[in-house]
Amino acid sequence: MNATFPLSLGLPPLSAELAALTTAGPMEENPNDIVRQAFRIGHMRLLAPFATASELVEMPNVYPLPRMPANLLGLVNLHGRIVPLFDLAPLFETQHLPREKRMLLVIGHGEAAAGIVIDGLPRRMVFQPENEILPPGLTAAAATAVVATYANGQDAWFEFNYAQLLDQLVS
Repeated sequence: MNATFPLSLGLPPLSAELAALTTAGPMEENPNDIVRQAFRIGHMRLLAPFATASELVEMPNVYPLPRMPANLLGLVNLHGRIVPLFDLAPLFETQHLPREKRMLLVIGHGEAAAGIVIDGLPRRMVFQPENEILPPGLTAAAATAVVATYANGQDAWFEFNYAQLLDQLVS
């Protein structure tokens, strides 16, 4: 009686992108590859090194603080650690995408950690050095913190010095 039977759970089939991830073997990376975590805030396309973004969680309860800048939504409790939560959408002059689930992406580690509100789930993107371009027009506050900008098709993806960007919001 060791027969196995396929069990149908009634789940929809995986998308082609997810199915490819389940069947792919270990990925070989080119040493010149620029691998980043990509995410969106409204129509703004952002990048962060994987070492910079330390955690992704569903939106927790936010505890507002009086007389703080509008970009500082308040504080959140992440595993007993109190972390400030920022909304960068006004800084980038965009609005959150209404059909995307808002998530909290923690930037930094330990005492230097801060949360930012993002739209949807991040994904892994790989760029080549020749994909780097001059950044198109950004707000003055955002432009000073740009580390690099990469082209992917017609889209520009921005990598920021997030510590510098967040410092501007509370100064």
